[in-house]
Amino acid sequence: MSINLNVKTDYSYLFSSLNSSTSNNNGYAFSGINLSDYASIKNGSYGKLLKAYYAETDSSASDTNSSVKNTASKYSYKEEEAKKQNLNDVQSAAKEVGNSAAALMERGSKSVFKNKDMEEVYTAVADYAKDYNALLDKVEDSKSDKVTKAAEKLADVMEGYEDKLKEMGITIGEDQKLTVNKKTFMKADFEKVKDLWNGSNSLSYLASTRATSLSNTAYSESNSSSLYTMNGTYALQSVGSVINGYF
Repeated sequence: MSINLNVKTDYSYLFSSLNSSTSNNNGYAFSGINLSDYASIKNGSYGKLLKAYYAETDSSASDTNSSVKNTASKYSYKEEEAKKQNLNDVQSAAKEVGNSAAALMERGSKSVFKNKDMEEVYTAVADYAKDYNALLDKVEDSKSDKVTKAAEKLADVMEGYEDKLKEMGITIGEDQKLTVNKKTFMKADFEKVKDLWNGSNSLSYLASTRATSLSNTAYSESNSSSLYTMNGTYALQSVGSVINGYF
């Protein structure tokens, strides 16, 4: 609202028929017009008051809008940072699964199968199961469709060997997590365990390959999700990378 205080139109002629004798003690004339209000209008007091009021209201609204925007920006940034951290956790967990699988694939002097020690083999398999289960938890936290699909491919590898795993006391739950029964595992046929877990054509190899793919997917998703800076503005370089992907 804009009020021009420089315009000094005199409206007193409208009240030319009024005089002090027609006013009552409260300052109202017989026509119902408050002469003190008229005087305030005429000398510009009302104009100044209204201008000050609307200036304060506009400022308050501006401050409110700014506060809302800042809150939304901070929220967007925190949300993006949390998502990125979850994806980084998936990447790290997938690498751990790959390392555990690689330990089972080792041949020669570094192989856990070299001494036919089932206790040593059990420890390596149990480590793999622990890392695998931890990875599934991280995948669930990531809330990324691409990461979930990559994890499902790893789970499919495990399910493909479900019958052989059961023979050595390893079961797959409804949540896809692995449980290793040590007592059953220790009684399993050593050569069958070795054939399943050791070598280039083993379950370990396939699991390692899928885990690497999952790690790469999480890395890619983590980079593409960083669309906000700490101030809540768009990270132009990241946005540019996303746009470039379409051309």
